[in-house]
Amino acid sequence: MQITVTGAAGYIGSHACLRLLDDGHEVHGLDNFSRSFPRTVAALQRAGGERFHFTQVELNDQDATVAALRLHVPEIVLHFAAFAVVPESVQFPLLYWRNNVGATVSLLHAMDAADVQKLIFSSTCATYGEPAPTHIPMSEDCPQQPTHAYGESKLACERMINAWVQSHALANRDRGAVFLRYFNVAGGDHLDRIGEDHDPETHLIPICMRAATGRHPELVVYGSDYPTPDGTCIRDYVHVEDLVAAHVEAIKVIPLRQTLAMNVGTGVGASVLEVLRACSLAAGSKVPFRMGARRDGDPPRLISNPEKIFRLTPWRPTRSSLERMTQSAWRWFAK
Repeated sequence: MQITVTGAAGYIGSHACLRLLDDGHEVHGLDNFSRSFPRTVAALQRAGGERFHFTQVELNDQDATVAALRLHVPEIVLHFAAFAVVPESVQFPLLYWRNNVGATVSLLHAMDAADVQKLIFSSTCATYGEPAPTHIPMSEDCPQQPTHAYGESKLACERMINAWVQSHALANRDRGAVFLRYFNVAGGDHLDRIGEDHDPETHLIPICMRAATGRHPELVVYGSDYPTPDGTCIRDYVHVEDLVAAHVEAIKVIPLRQTLAMNVGTGVGASVLEVLRACSLAAGSKVPFRMGARRDGDPPRLISNPEKIFRLTPWRPTRSSLERMTQSAWRWFAK
């Protein structure tokens, strides 16, 4: 199958490319390197050889995006390209609307120009905002009430893609899309070919690895008095390779003339202190931290209800234990 991946040099997009190449597909990666690195593309080229093609393109440039899609017209697009730093989205909301929403508008026009019918969209549990305790674990019918521009931009993209699909259905043309709403993603490739590589780094597990080796100041754990077993916030973590496996299964269930939303999480949570302990064990060195006050807007628990994806696909998380995620993250960091 010919597949185009946007954000192909980013963390999740690159792991998706690697899995698709390992499965024998031909992959065309698109990225503008605004938050990613050419070294990741080099690793994908080594893994895929002639089956991996890459085009540096700014998705907001619609003509360039049309030209890129027409280079290797795909059967499906996996759309990962986005900015995803919550504090930044609060400080610079227009940046997120332009980059995340504007680029998706351009991509949909380009898909029409190249007559590409199928899309898998990288969405997020941030579209649910701060759900009431009665909605946790969170299923797909949880009210979508995002609290920052990142979540708002992803929800806007979902609504726009749904309108795109429905407008084609009214015209008797086939389009279809799946929204995969991620929870916390961690870990790296099991062969250590690529890993979690952000600049700046904002994710807990890689920051822990840096702190364990003295490359980052001690962590601040925001809040120790939440109604959880150890007083710290609980989140649902999924291994990046499990996440991309969910995309592989989602390809098989894309509905025509409809959209389908599915959560991708484990249904099991881990507290901040549990993550710190797992990172310390993986790194062989204690992660230094101190307790701080709560941050506004941090819910005590955010846990997925993955029943829908379990029901509609054979996908199950097989690598998402804290031990496996932190060990793979450490191997990449050490390398």
